[in-house]
Amino acid sequence: MFIKKQQKMETVIGAETFIKGEITSNSSIKIDGTVEGIIKADWISVGDSGKITGNITCRGIIVGGNVNGTINASEIITITHKGSVTGEIFTVKISIEEGGKFEGKSCIQLSSLFPDEK
Repeated sequence: MFIKKQQKMETVIGAETFIKGEITSNSSIKIDGTVEGIIKADWISVGDSGKITGNITCRGIIVGGNVNGTINASEIITITHKGSVTGEIFTVKISIEEGGKFEGKSCIQLSSLFPDEK
């Protein structure tokens, strides 16, 4: 799913779960439910039923559901054929599959957004 150095999926937010607030994790998160607020994590996977309203900071994210907000990804943002992002994105690399939707502003950097990462 991600790069070889990727850790296993540590946290799963189920389809029937609603979270309002801030989530901070040094590992990976799979979101199938609804989150309103700020998310800071290593890697994020938004499932087909996942919905996020708020700002996201991560190394990489795969969007299969809906995200409304700002995404800051130091490595990659992938929007799948079922994914939808509305807002601003800041990253080094972006991939949008055929059928994926993006509406907003994008800023593609030449190098990592977080220079002290290795």
